[in-house]
Amino acid sequence: MEIFYPVIIALVFHFMDFLTGLVGAFRNKCLESSKMRDGLFKKIGYVMCYVLAYLIDVYGPLVGINLGVSILPIITAYAVLTECVSIIENISTINPDLLPEKLMELFHLGGKNESKD
Repeated sequence: MEIFYPVIIALVFHFMDFLTGLVGAFRNKCLESSKMRDGLFKKIGYVMCYVLAYLIDVYGPLVGINLGVSILPIITAYAVLTECVSIIENISTINPDLLPEKLMELFHLGGKNESKD
């Protein structure tokens, strides 16, 4: 069961992205079923990646796939980081006072990286 924790966490991030996107669309009065459908298909694509990674991690060695590292946590980490960026963009749509660049910088997801020599 422990192997599914990363997937459960990723699913929570997917849900939060969907929810913040929905609220942002309501705020801007631009709720479109085609955009929502596209977003849901992307989420289904992520779930299929989780299933594939799980199958490779658990059953790959039986068919000669020996990667030496579990790929399910890597796939879910990538998905969560992607969703974080999308969630921040959606939050900025909901509240324009919250600039996405500043939020990404605060969450260490990008933004301006000024080095001081």
